[in-house]
Amino acid sequence: MQSFIDYINSALPDSEQDKILFKFKKKTLDEMNLRAVEVEGRGGIHDKKVISDLIISEHEELRKEYEEFRRNEISAAKSRRALIGNIIGSVAYIILLLTVFLGISLATHEWRVTWVIFVDGILLWVDYLLSLGIRKLTSMKRIFHIFARILLFGAIVVFTVAAFLFVVAVTDLEKSWLIVIAGLIAAFLSDGIFAWATHARLSILHWLIYIPVISVFLFLIIGALGLLAWNIAWIIIPLSVVLDLIIILAAISKNSKEKMEVEDIWNEN
Repeated sequence: MQSFIDYINSALPDSEQDKILFKFKKKTLDEMNLRAVEVEGRGGIHDKKVISDLIISEHEELRKEYEEFRRNEISAAKSRRALIGNIIGSVAYIILLLTVFLGISLATHEWRVTWVIFVDGILLWVDYLLSLGIRKLTSMKRIFHIFARILLFGAIVVFTVAAFLFVVAVTDLEKSWLIVIAGLIAAFLSDGIFAWATHARLSILHWLIYIPVISVFLFLIIGALGLLAWNIAWIIIPLSVVLDLIIILAAISKNSKEKMEVEDIWNEN
């Protein structure tokens, strides 16, 4: 209908070379025409002026609709550019990584060491991709945060493995396997902090599970490094259970206090 075109143009004057505005106008006009056919097809209203006024009234805040549409279009365009940039960057990075690996290996013939250049390079690239996924999922609704936590845990483990392989390749450090244990501690701590910071449901339950697990890893590290004798270091494990009990009691006390405050407010009313 011409009335739709006139209304759209009056609410949103044309702007030169504004492709988003043109796209929105065309989309809105198509939707309004389809809606007019739908209303007329029901048989209840036959007056085109009434139909036109009815459909225009459904788009009273057309500028707000356009502003939201524009934000979504700009965000989608940025996402597409970022995706293309990451694909091109990843291909260039892998080619460069392979070139450096082969160049150093052929020049030094130290293949038993240089292999770590390519392997760790790939692991760090995977870590970067995981970080992109974490950032994207964190910006989404809370239901997707669990997947961000899984990626975060995986990213820390991947980085830990990269560090472990580097140490194994270039040094003769004893007990280098402790790097993996330390990485697992960092992964559990990070997940617990993420759950707490994002107010995840049952985040306290995660800490109640993680604290004893982390204590076992600390026991292995402290004992293996000789910081404490094994028959003394083991006390860390039962202490973690005591810490769990303290957390449980504190949570119960807090909930009881909040319940009493709610009851007092209710009685006052």
